[in-house]
Amino acid sequence: MELIKPNRLRKGDTIRIVAPASSMASLAKPAAETGVKNLEKLGFNVEIDPNVYRTYKGTAGKPVERAESLMDAFLDNSVDGIMCCWGGFNSNDIIDYLDYRAIRENPKVFVGYSDITILNTVLYKEAGLVNFQGPAFITFTHKFLMSWEVDLFKQVTMTESEEIEIRASPTFIDDPFYWKHPEEPIKERQNPGWGIVNEGEAEGRLIGGHLGTLLCLAGTKYWPDLKGNILFIECDEEDVGAVNITRQLRHLKHLGVFDEISGLVVGRIPEILGLKGDQSIESIVGDVVDGLGIPVITQFDFGHTNPIATIPIGVRGKLSAEKKSLTLIEARVR
Repeated sequence: MELIKPNRLRKGDTIRIVAPASSMASLAKPAAETGVKNLEKLGFNVEIDPNVYRTYKGTAGKPVERAESLMDAFLDNSVDGIMCCWGGFNSNDIIDYLDYRAIRENPKVFVGYSDITILNTVLYKEAGLVNFQGPAFITFTHKFLMSWEVDLFKQVTMTESEEIEIRASPTFIDDPFYWKHPEEPIKERQNPGWGIVNEGEAEGRLIGGHLGTLLCLAGTKYWPDLKGNILFIECDEEDVGAVNITRQLRHLKHLGVFDEISGLVVGRIPEILGLKGDQSIESIVGDVVDGLGIPVITQFDFGHTNPIATIPIGVRGKLSAEKKSLTLIEARVR
């Protein structure tokens, strides 16, 4: 399927906040207000879909209701971009109810991460839509914004330049639950940079996201074609440490993924998972990809720590372990 790229975001555009997975009812009102203000500082009008506050078995409504809310956002001509409030669980509830032809005919910037990996992947596969694994509304509920995170979001979604080089952020924050205690100061630390498991260079379309969520599509008609592509994966604080991550990586291996892809990018793993020493993420990944002649890097700035890189799904990239860079080599928006 030929890719379709959304119109770039511009100052003055309207971004609608949606909840395709978990309800936003548990987010404190002051945090939501901060998120709106921070997005407004970037020049956007912000519209929060009232349906984000619905609750149904932990989600923001029954599957068909959440699908209808997302379709409304794509079909509403007053909406220029769509941002998920956060991830949570069960985006895969709604994928059978989406009208992919209508989405393809009404392309818009769509951005989210975590459980939204389901939609990032399926919108690319079924609608051919370039969309974005990147900051969600929850990301902007900080009382401050990380400049690396914001600048890359703006570059990727608001400019038509064909080439953007991404290197490690100078600092990072590892606090998966920052939104629960906004009164506490944020601990910003120096970034030691990428970990290199395998050297080399690779080119290919970028696809991926949260590993456990992506694997929910394995064996279904929605599983993406990964041949020749650069896969990026990350794990969160609920992935129960080294044993579960190893199991998920072995699942990928048994699916034949590592024989198909041209390169592998692993996001920074939250420290709460306790991956150290012989159970470091580099050691775990190294065991699984041992003998494969593809570049493999870890500690990339995306996932469940901050900053979160904005990565366009379906766009061609070039990964260089030697230069420690990931370069977007084609336009993401029009």
